[in-house]
Amino acid sequence: MRAINMLLAIVVSLVMAALAFELGLRALGKGPVESLLQHDERTGWSKRASASVARSGREFDVRIQTNQLALVDDPMPTPTKPAGTWRLLVLGDSFTQGFTVSRDDLYVDLLERRWRAEGRPIDIVNAGTEAWSTDQEVAWFFAHGEKFQPDLVLLAAYENDIYWNGQARYITRNAAKPLFRADGTLEIERCPDVGPPPWTERFATTKLLAGLISPQRIPAEHLFQPTGAARPILREFAPLLNERPEFLERGIAGTKGALIAFRSECERIGAQPLFLAIPSHAAIDPAHAARFADEALGGLEADSWAPDAAPEFLLQLAQASRIRGFDPRAALRAAQGEREQYFQQDWHLNPAGNRTLASFLHDELDRSGVLPAECAPQRAVPAELAPAAKGFDWGFLALLYAALLGSLSTLFALTYPDEPRARVPLKVGALLALVFALFLGARELIALLPAAVASWVLLALVLILLGVVVWKLGHRVATIFELLRCFVLRGHWYLMPLLVVLLTIGSLLVVAASSPLIAPFIYTLF
Repeated sequence: MRAINMLLAIVVSLVMAALAFELGLRALGKGPVESLLQHDERTGWSKRASASVARSGREFDVRIQTNQLALVDDPMPTPTKPAGTWRLLVLGDSFTQGFTVSRDDLYVDLLERRWRAEGRPIDIVNAGTEAWSTDQEVAWFFAHGEKFQPDLVLLAAYENDIYWNGQARYITRNAAKPLFRADGTLEIERCPDVGPPPWTERFATTKLLAGLISPQRIPAEHLFQPTGAARPILREFAPLLNERPEFLERGIAGTKGALIAFRSECERIGAQPLFLAIPSHAAIDPAHAARFADEALGGLEADSWAPDAAPEFLLQLAQASRIRGFDPRAALRAAQGEREQYFQQDWHLNPAGNRTLASFLHDELDRSGVLPAECAPQRAVPAELAPAAKGFDWGFLALLYAALLGSLSTLFALTYPDEPRARVPLKVGALLALVFALFLGARELIALLPAAVASWVLLALVLILLGVVVWKLGHRVATIFELLRCFVLRGHWYLMPLLVVLLTIGSLLVVAASSPLIAPFIYTLF
């Protein structure tokens, strides 16, 4: 019987430990990522309507929200264009959808905000979707574009589109996608559903273990080793090479076909097609180009590749398809001299880069004459609008403070009836004010630091505080360890996770109660 009890205790303990580990990974942001996407037989995948998902990394922390029409845009009950307005429909991938920046910092919304400030009757619809290539954007346009009644349609492409425009399956979960022939007809029109993700991706623990067991997640068919490279590289980088590999011809044909189909559909619905070639970080910053060659291109020599090759080729294809193209490289390079335009770890444009791109499009669309006279600016506004205000809802913060002040003052008065009643709200209010000030101050301080540094600074502050707590506990630490040892020896493994949590919280509260100077920091930690 004792053996059975021990076995059950170990099993329960392991289950609770696994649960604690799972919750810990999720708290650290290592949990499964909620998908914004769903299967779409026309485009392979598309965004879910009325969805809200969080995206975070070392350099960004954003929430992506879609409206009723599955667009990252303002509420839009119907796709019908408002009376008396011109409409620009923007097609693109994660750069256009906004994957690493909020709408306050996204070039599509920045351009629309500036036009509205100038009194122009122009409406912008953002149809960008993460991980799409040009063929998927055009396939969506075929299925839905006419309903939005656009006057202008801007197709924004990135360098990796050239390769993926020749692939019937995407790298993520081998998802099916549409494919165009070189003449502009669809070779693959309907995309079968690949089903739900594997169960290992539904839990943080299994996701971590799968990554440790099989860290290489890129299928071999999407890798190749060019001459002079020290190791295989992604095939999507092939458009950057001076010697064009043979496998890229299918992507070139698919890109040509998608652009021909795009122009034809614009002509059919009476909209003017426009094309934007979004350059990569390497095409704008020479320092990043050197790092990119070493890390992503397997150490290729500078004379073996050109970061400008892909955007120039895309613009040539657009011109051959009689589509007006826009090249923002000069504007981004000029701005790069003053401020970084791209994230350093992630490959997307940062908020500054999005502002530069919005300003470039604003000026170029005016200069090109594609906007009618009735869309001329009615008033002058600053070239760069101030970003929309961000921060706390101060009304909610005041309400929270008042609720805590009332409840804690009541508890304090009941616990210490001899304390003069007039002093109770003053003492509690002062402590709450200090806690709120510490929290808000730390938040603003962390926001000023680079994202890659901020997480380490925050961790260091927490560790310092916990170190002070251990020091203040003194001899109680030995008592805590003796209690834990006793439970281990008696075989009460199943109580260990709960015991550790209770002892941790209890220790923090003991120190807070006995050390008024440290108490605000501990309460802020909670």
